[in-house]
Amino acid sequence: MKQPLPIDALQDGLVAACGRVRRLVLRAPTGSGKSTRIPQMLLDLNLVQGQIIVLQPRRIAARLLAARIAQEREVRLGGEVGYQIRFERVESAQTRIKFVTEALLLRQMASDPELKGVGAVVFDEFHERNLHSDVALALARRLQETHRPDLLIMAMSATLDTEAVAKWLGSAETLAADGRAYPVQIEYTHMPRNSTRPIWDAAAEQVRRVLREESEGDILVFMPGSYEIMRTIGAVRNLPESGGVDILPLYGELPPEEQDRAVKPSPGRKVIVATNVAETSLTIPGVRAVVDAGLARIARFDPHRGIDTLLVEPVSQASAEQRAGRAGRTGPGRCIRLWSQTDHEARPLREVPEIKRVDLSETILLLSSSGWGDAATFPWYEKPDDKALQRALTVLADLGAVDTQGKLTPIGRRMSVFPAHPRYARMLLAAGELDCVYEVCRIAGLAQGRDILFRKVDDRTENARDSVEQEDGSDFFPRLALLQQAIDLKFDADACDRFGVHGQAARQADQAARQFLRLAEGQGLPVSDRVADPAAIRRCLLLGFSDRLAVRLDAGT
Repeated sequence: MKQPLPIDALQDGLVAACGRVRRLVLRAPTGSGKSTRIPQMLLDLNLVQGQIIVLQPRRIAARLLAARIAQEREVRLGGEVGYQIRFERVESAQTRIKFVTEALLLRQMASDPELKGVGAVVFDEFHERNLHSDVALALARRLQETHRPDLLIMAMSATLDTEAVAKWLGSAETLAADGRAYPVQIEYTHMPRNSTRPIWDAAAEQVRRVLREESEGDILVFMPGSYEIMRTIGAVRNLPESGGVDILPLYGELPPEEQDRAVKPSPGRKVIVATNVAETSLTIPGVRAVVDAGLARIARFDPHRGIDTLLVEPVSQASAEQRAGRAGRTGPGRCIRLWSQTDHEARPLREVPEIKRVDLSETILLLSSSGWGDAATFPWYEKPDDKALQRALTVLADLGAVDTQGKLTPIGRRMSVFPAHPRYARMLLAAGELDCVYEVCRIAGLAQGRDILFRKVDDRTENARDSVEQEDGSDFFPRLALLQQAIDLKFDADACDRFGVHGQAARQADQAARQFLRLAEGQGLPVSDRVADPAAIRRCLLLGFSDRLAVRLDAGT
């Protein structure tokens, strides 16, 4: 049964706009219902023919929004309404509304440039300006101009600069809807940036305040990652006031059933500790207070590693406002920020778009495989820096993916089907030939995140490591052995500490390794149980990171 939502009032305006143009830009506040109702309006009012694809920046939002619409329409998820995220596809030939993450749409457009059977592409939360959404929007506009004038393109968000997007699209109409927001009281705390106090302890202190001062309402705590989330949960559970309160994590790598527990209504009071997956799109009923650490893991190109890395950084003012708004969905709320007002005013208004801060190699490779040979002439929504484009082309040339003229090579075409950085794609292809796929997948997983080893350890820990490590002069082989040790210990924090292993980092490395293994198996690469030749593993590493090769001139340094 559908409940009335503010976006419902936009129905007549949407019908009229679709009758005039096929490019729309919508700004609607968080909680207005745009993510669930707009796709249904397009379908029920026959405004498009064919499938309606809705892009979501996050996997958890794609899955939960599809489930919500299926529930509203009283249909089976995977029938009329479905979704596709990495390694998970829930749809059928009857699916008319399909939620996908942006990278998947980009790959669909590479394999099917005319998007046969698709009537509309809706870019939800476009203000986040992910690299894949920027490129997909440019490809969709180009497709509409050249072959598919019937294709409906729609960009929408709660904080979108509608005029800028409409101007770039050309011949676009803008729409706006009201929201249903209650006032939220903002409170700042003074926590110096150089403070040594753990952020989870500071957050737990504010949760304690809310539990003491407010007799009802759930609490949403924002943390940058899963490690900080679990430490926060531990700190909150130790509070005397937490008795009878459900304390739940919410982040992208959680199993679906645990994600559902966090977002579904509960008879008791809840404290949900989440990453920025709870910042937009998702509705968590009952939240009346937000405790915000003001941090997020942001992807940036690391010139020393030659790949993107996730850095913990302060969020922008716009993100902080989105987070605060979560407390005002069902009634007046409060938001406690773990930083000062002076610090807040010094923060950037918005995040820097991904296209200005991440590596472009995978995107350029995908465009090349789609027939777009010269990235400099691509109709970018916002053109990347020339230096970043040249760096990406240099990496692809080093990997053998493009020739001296920048044209795709046969090995480059094989690499382009892997939804992974070209370095890892090259490593996996080599591993398939050298019979070491399993080990290379684990090394790729280790390279994805933070180091699993603590840097400073005592002699006892060093001796424990020595009993496990295989010394051969490589950084990776000891880590492979210690990763297996952490797996055997089920990532127990105390047990891993005895070996100087960061249990949560090891868990994340194992999860990434499993994803790479599924990628390899999906592409038909042979996975053997035999112990691989160390020389073969080193060769795969060199093929993926040949430009990172160095010679130590002084063994004492």
